[in-house]
Amino acid sequence: MALLLDTNAVVWWLTDSSRLSEVARATINAEVASGRVYVSAVSGFEMALGEARGTMPSAEDFIEDAESSGFRMLPFEAQDAVAVAALPRLHGDPFDRALAAQAQRRQLTLMTADRVLAQYPIAVYRL
Repeated sequence: MALLLDTNAVVWWLTDSSRLSEVARATINAEVASGRVYVSAVSGFEMALGEARGTMPSAEDFIEDAESSGFRMLPFEAQDAVAVAALPRLHGDPFDRALAAQAQRRQLTLMTADRVLAQYPIAVYRL
């Protein structure tokens, strides 16, 4: 299963947080070995805004650490923006809506702890 990690999942991976279960870690490790774990440019953007507010660590370090973990960076394309508009208005967070649209367009499983994202017509791996 190809995975798209939401921002929290990536942060939890990179910080070795206990919020990411051993089963989820094993799933990520298995998919990294086959090159099928993605981190969206949307998460980098979200990190950069958080960094500017002083609520998140360095976006540049986040991206470098994600890439060195074997995750593939997923660009946010114009068609992703169009897909966001087509989603039902279930979630108010534009970053999460963008991740849902990317997962849907590319048939990726979104790894997330966000219960609202599980209501979208996408495959979700619940944390």
